[in-house]
Order: sequence, then C-alpha cells, then structure tokens
Amino acid sequence: MNPRFATGFLLILTLVLASGGCQRVRPKAPYVQDFDPAIKDPVSFVSGQVTFSIPALERKINQSLSTTLVSEEAFKGKKGEAWHLRVERTGPVRIRYFRQKVSFSAPLRVWYTNPIGLRKTRRSRELCALSVNFVSPLAVGSGWRLTTKSRFEEYEWIHKPKVRMLGIKIGVTKLADSILDKRKADIEAAIDNAVHGELRLDKEVGKIWKDIQKPLRIGKAPVEFWVVPKPFSVAVAPIYGNKKTITVPIQIALRAETKLGTKPESEPEPLPRLLRHKTLPEASRLRVLAFVPYAGMTDALSQEVKQRKLNLMKGAVTIKDASVYGSGRSLIVKTDVGGAVKGTLYFRGQPVFDTLTNTLRVRYVDFDVDTKERLLATADWLLHDNMRDTLEKSLVIPLSQQLAQVPAKIETAFAQGGAGKKTILDINAFRMVPQKIVVRPDGVQILIKVESKVAVVVKHL
Repeated sequence: MNPRFATGFLLILTLVLASGGCQRVRPKAPYVQDFDPAIKDPVSFVSGQVTFSIPALERKINQSLSTTLVSEEAFKGKKGEAWHLRVERTGPVRIRYFRQKVSFSAPLRVWYTNPIGLRKTRRSRELCALSVNFVSPLAVGSGWRLTTKSRFEEYEWIHKPKVRMLGIKIGVTKLADSILDKRKADIEAAIDNAVHGELRLDKEVGKIWKDIQKPLRIGKAPVEFWVVPKPFSVAVAPIYGNKKTITVPIQIALRAETKLGTKPESEPEPLPRLLRHKTLPEASRLRVLAFVPYAGMTDALSQEVKQRKLNLMKGAVTIKDASVYGSGRSLIVKTDVGGAVKGTLYFRGQPVFDTLTNTLRVRYVDFDVDTKERLLATADWLLHDNMRDTLEKSLVIPLSQQLAQVPAKIETAFAQGGAGKKTILDINAFRMVPQKIVVRPDGVQILIKVESKVAVVVKHL
C-alpha cells in the first residue's frame, strides 16, 4: 500500500471516529431584540379600620377630665349679693354612639357659699345635683385628633336647687338654671378639650406606619427574597360606630419593592399630613412589583443543573455552566456542555407566573433557531431528547410558594413590633393574581395583584 495513501486513510478514519464519538456545536448567539417598556411603580392601598372600644374611650376621657369643670367664682344675684359657685363632676363620664353622633352624660354637683351667712368663715354647700347630657358629632381633625363639638342638650335634677339661709331652705331653681346657662359653654369646652387632648389617632397610626415599613423576608433559599413596603400617605373617612365600638376607616397608600440578597437597609419615613375623604373602599388593593435580576436567576439555575450529567440515547451530556439573560419578550438560556456534545447551546423560553404554586417559571423552552440548525447538521438526536425538559424543570425562580405566606409574615412582624402591643392586625381573603410580566435588560418584572382585607383593632389606649 502506498505510504501516503495509508497515512491519509488513517487520518480520515481518525476524524470520522472522533466526529462520531464527540459532536462539536458552535451556534451564533441569538440576536438581542428590543425590550418592552418597564412597568412603572404601582401604587397599593391598604384599607382597614382602626377600632376603639367605647369603655376604653370612657376610661381615657375620665382620666384626663378634671373633677372641677368650673372653678369657684363670684356670681351676682338679683339683689346684688355675691354668690361663690363651683361646678364639679361627681361620677364618670359615659359615652354612647348613635346615628353618627356621640353623646356624653355625667353627674354634676353645683356648690355655693352662702352670701348672707352670719359666720365669718363660710363653707361650701351643695346647691344642686344633676345629670347632664351633651351631644356632639365625632370626626377626625386635620391634626390627627378625634374632635367633638359638644352641645349641652338636657339635664335632669338629682337634687333640686335649694339654699339654706338663716336655717331655712329656699328653692332657687331659676337661679340654678341661669348659672348653668351661663356656664354651659365652659362645661362643653372641658369635655371637648379632654377628647381633643387624649384621643390622638397619630399615636396609634404612627406605630402602624413605622412597623409597616420594615422589610419582610418571605423566602430564604436558594437566595433571600424581601418585600420592602414604601408607604407615602394616610387617609381616613367619616367615623361610624355602634353600642360597643367606634371605628375610623383608614387607607394607607404605598409602593412595594422586592429585593434579592441580604436584608435591605431602610430609613422609616415620618408620618405624613392626614388626608380626609368622604368614602374609602373596604378592600385593600395591593400591587407588588417583583423584580428578579438575571444574576439571581442564573444562580438558581446553576445550582440545579451545573455539572449535571444527562444520560441521553447517544451518550452522556454534562452541563458545565448555565446562564440566563433577556431578549425582547423571551428569556435566553445559554449552556456550555461537554461529553457526547461539546460547545454551547442556546435555548429560548417564556416567563410565566404559576398561580398554583406562586412561582415564576420559564415555560415552552426550546432550542434557539441557529442552535437548532447546527444540531440538525451534527447531532440531530439531541433535538428529540429530554434536555429541554430538564432545563424547564430547573428554571423555577425563587418567588416560590412562600409568597402565599405574605399575610402571616406581615401579621407576625406587626405583632412583634411596637404597634402590636396595643393593636391587632388581621389580614384575610388573601389571593395573588399576576397582572403583567415584562422582560427587561437587567431582569424580569412581575406585577402581582394581591387581593386582601386588612383590619386594625386597638386593644387598649
């Protein structure tokens, strides 16, 4: 045999054997298409009620309301005599709420010093005792305080007005009526000042406002996943109530950010100026804009498939490395492989939010066009094997089922914070609905609508 011919034959045979044992694939990287516009930060509204118990309001008002409602002062009678009078509260103020008005009742006693007494040292005596009723609208003022405009409505004598002069009791009902008429404005002001000074809504809402801004970790593995609420306004609607409670409808407007990695640093914003609306919706409207960067997706994918050996029908293929990036409305998965096929394979897929598991998945994974053409020429068997299924099962982004635990996480964080010592936060009817998914140059945006109802109950003031 000709030596040159033998050498050429061996070389060709070696190349054929090598090509049959290991296929090399070097497709072009997919062309990066234009991206859709980014989703603007959505505004969410947490609607609830701050509920006060009427017995708690009574205790608070009685603690702050002085026993003496009108200090002792000189009051001239018809004949010019100087009466020294004082009005005191002899029992607790009681509160009732009915038809959008609050009524206050309290027992009072009017004291006098005898202007015609013979003794040098005059002592105070009871002029009369009565039960009085005040009626007032109840509202939330611009300064975060519950406000009243009490009006002296009626009274009932417990002890009718009488004075003792020279040992004789004399009825002075008209005089007592005149005194009460002239001093009712002072008594009304004392009630209103007690309500205004003590029933401050900002004390309760301020704790909620501060605690709601704390980052909430809702996932740990494979990377930590955080929701960071950013509230920016508070609004209230007209107060309503019943025999046992008085309720203030409240709505907090916020934006919710998401972060992957270590706990975000956050500086709480101060409580804003209070807004007042005629009505507020009962249900909350939460919009969470989740952002999953490609670096986080790549880490999650690499942990699942890196160095995994796939036993396919014509040999084993090992995924050495994998990464994810975006193109137009699709995600591109780049894999470096070795074994029966060596080189780079590109896949395309569509990001989809799975409502059953509350996870972001990449579905409809298939080979990119140029990768498919190269495989048809070199290793067409790989097109029909299960590598695409393997990648699709591994492309589960760490939003995970723990998103469904957001209400419990918020309630727990609230209970452990300062506001939880005096208030209860209750979140129910929680449901997550995907609104929109947008592929961006640096990651994937997912706009999630959260349907829920939130209630805040003040345990004690």
